[in-house]
Amino acid sequence: MDPNKLRILNIFRVKDWIHYLGYTLIGSALAKNFNIVNLIVTSFLLAYAYSFNDYYDKKQKKKYFLIPLIFYFILLPFLPTFSILVSLFFFILFTAYSHPKIWLEGQPYISTFSNSIGFTLLLLLPFQRATDVFAYFPFLILIFLLNTAAQLLHEIVDYKEDKKINKITTTVKFGIRTSLTLFKLCLIVTLLLAILLLRKSPLISLSTIFFSLLFLKIKKVNRKIRRKFKELGILVGIIYLIKLT
Repeated sequence: MDPNKLRILNIFRVKDWIHYLGYTLIGSALAKNFNIVNLIVTSFLLAYAYSFNDYYDKKQKKKYFLIPLIFYFILLPFLPTFSILVSLFFFILFTAYSHPKIWLEGQPYISTFSNSIGFTLLLLLPFQRATDVFAYFPFLILIFLLNTAAQLLHEIVDYKEDKKINKITTTVKFGIRTSLTLFKLCLIVTLLLAILLLRKSPLISLSTIFFSLLFLKIKKVNRKIRRKFKELGILVGIIYLIKLT
């Protein structure tokens, strides 16, 4: 690959967030609103969120995060009102997450739920009306719970590093054992919700049930488990997308 292209991918951490575009695709399927602008806006928002976080975490000198931010605001008028509000909420939330004067990232529970809410917002971006949120509320809760579980896994793996730099995440505050318990609690609630949705959407429910049961049995978390959770999560997301389209 061209070194300049590789550098751009690294600056904006594309490999860390590209799978989250799947949320906007799933949201597009739910809302029956497939629009390339939504995916582009999602890409710019994620590129901004990750590069803005790196700017402060890694004490960078160049403000690369301004590039995707400018393009996001250029595209903003092309979105319907509800999508504009959702995207602005995402922008404000992740700015507050990383900015040192607020730094939601370093506050227990708030840091965890900020991620869960923020990435769930990407699924809402293609929605054109607030009423769509209520129509698909159980499914949105399902996604929120899976996001929360994923974030807790992330925090457990990064426990030592976060503690070293005094980043007080939920896991640093309450310990790995408590976070693992919360992780499994999220999966249990996800499992119960999936069972309730079984008659309405068997394929989505069964894939979610299998996924939850697979990770409920884990006793120790490491990078391999986190990677497996991500990879199988993408597979489950593809199943969701196939069912909804």
